[in-house]
Amino acid sequence: MHFTNNIVILELALFFTLYFLLFQLPQAKKIPLLVHSKNHFIAIASILFYASWYPPAILLLFYHALLGRYSAKRLAYTKSKKNLWIVIGLALLPLLFFKYYNYFIELVALQGASLDLILPLGLSFYTFSMIGYYIDIYNKEVDSNQSFLDILLFIAFWPHLAAGPILRAKNIFGNISKEEQLTRTTITLALLLIFVGLVKKLLIADNIGAYVNWNISYGVESMSIVDAWATMLGFSAQIYADFSGYSDMAIGFALLMGFRLPANFNYPYLATTITEFWHRWHISLSTWFRDYIYFPLGGSRGKSYRTYFNIMLVFILSGIWHGAGIGFAIWGAIHGIILVIEKLLGKEYLKIYSSLRWLITMMLIVVAWSFFRLEYSEAIIIVQKMFGLDNSLFINHSSPYYQFVIFMMLIYPLLDHLFTFYQVNKEGYPIINKNRIGFIVLSVLILLAFTFSGDPLPFIYFDF
Repeated sequence: MHFTNNIVILELALFFTLYFLLFQLPQAKKIPLLVHSKNHFIAIASILFYASWYPPAILLLFYHALLGRYSAKRLAYTKSKKNLWIVIGLALLPLLFFKYYNYFIELVALQGASLDLILPLGLSFYTFSMIGYYIDIYNKEVDSNQSFLDILLFIAFWPHLAAGPILRAKNIFGNISKEEQLTRTTITLALLLIFVGLVKKLLIADNIGAYVNWNISYGVESMSIVDAWATMLGFSAQIYADFSGYSDMAIGFALLMGFRLPANFNYPYLATTITEFWHRWHISLSTWFRDYIYFPLGGSRGKSYRTYFNIMLVFILSGIWHGAGIGFAIWGAIHGIILVIEKLLGKEYLKIYSSLRWLITMMLIVVAWSFFRLEYSEAIIIVQKMFGLDNSLFINHSSPYYQFVIFMMLIYPLLDHLFTFYQVNKEGYPIINKNRIGFIVLSVLILLAFTFSGDPLPFIYFDF
C-alpha cells in the first residue's frame, strides 16, 4: 500500500467509511452477523487492495493461506520436526524463486536461463510472518484452529502487506478474538502515528531522497569527502524516514481497525551502541531473527565462540533477507562484526562517554548503509572518499552534487528524535507522548509536509 498515492488515499477513505458504517456504529454492533464478519471484510478488502497492484500475485497469498490452513493442525498434533522443516521449505519456495533465482543464474553463469520476474509486493514480510506462525504452532504458543479466512487475514492484512512490519500470529489472532476497543486514546494515538508517518515520508524521505538519488545518479567517482558524507548521511535519514514512516502509518491504520501492533522503530539514531541500534531499528525483523534463529541456535548460552558465530550468522542472513547481492551480505556482516566486538569489550566500552559512543555508532551505521544502498564497487569508492583515502579532501566548487541542502534537511529527522512525537512503552507498543511542545512542533511539520512535499518516491522497502 502506497499510503501517499492519491488513488490509494481514495481507496482508504472508501474502506474506512464502509468499515465504520458497517462495524463501528452503535446500531451495527447490535447485529451479530456484522460483528462476526468484520475480520472477513478486512481480509477481502486486503485481497482487493493487493490485486489493485498486480492481480496474479494474489495467487501467492492463497497459496500461503492454504498451506497454513492444512499444515497447522498436522504440525500441532504430530510434533514432528521433519514436518516443520517441510512446511518451512514450502513457505520459502516462492521467496527463494522470485528473489534469488536470477541472482543464482548469474552466479553460475547459465546463459539464457534468467527470467523476467516481478518481485511480489511484501513477499519477504508475509513469508517470515508465516514461518513464525508455523514455529509458534510447533512450540504450542499459538492455537492451530484458525479458519482459512483468519489465516488469509494474517497474511494479507493490508496495512503491513507492502512493507511490513513482520506480523506475529499472537498479535493478529489475539485481536481477532478480542479486538482493541476504539477509545479517544486509541483514536488519538492512531491519528498521531499516521500523521507522524506522513511527515516522515512527505517532508523528509521524498525531499531528501531526491537529492540523494541525484548525487548517486551522477556517480560517486568524482565526489569529494563532503559530497560523500552528505550523500550517505542523507540516505541514512531517507531510509529511516521512509521505512519508519510506512511502519508508523501501518500501525496507526491497524489500530483504527482494532489491531494493536508493536512499534517497529524506536528512534534508532539515538543509539550509542550497535546493540542498542538493533533494539530500536526494524524491531519486528530483529526480534524475528532473535526468536526464530538466534535462540534456537543456542543464543548466548554456549561458549563465547559459538555465541559470536550465532551473531554473525543471524546478521548475514538478515542482510541476505533484504536482497541478493554481496552488498547486502556485507552490510549484515558489518553489523555482526561490530556486535561481536561490543560483546568482547563488554562493560569497558560502556565506560566511554555516551556522546563519543553515539558518534562512533553513527559513523559505523552510515558507512554500513553505503553497502546497502550502492553496488559493492561504488560502496568501496564512497567509503574511501568518506575517510579521505583517495586525495579528494577538498570541495570542488563547480560540483554538481548537493551538499548544503541535504545538511539543512537533516534538521527534520533531528526534530523527530529530539521531540519523540510518540514513545514506546516497556511492552514495545507505541504510546502518546504528552509533550505539548512536541505537539506544536509536529503541527508545524504537518503543515510543512503538505505544503512542501517532495516528488513522490516509492517506499524503499517495497523492493524487499
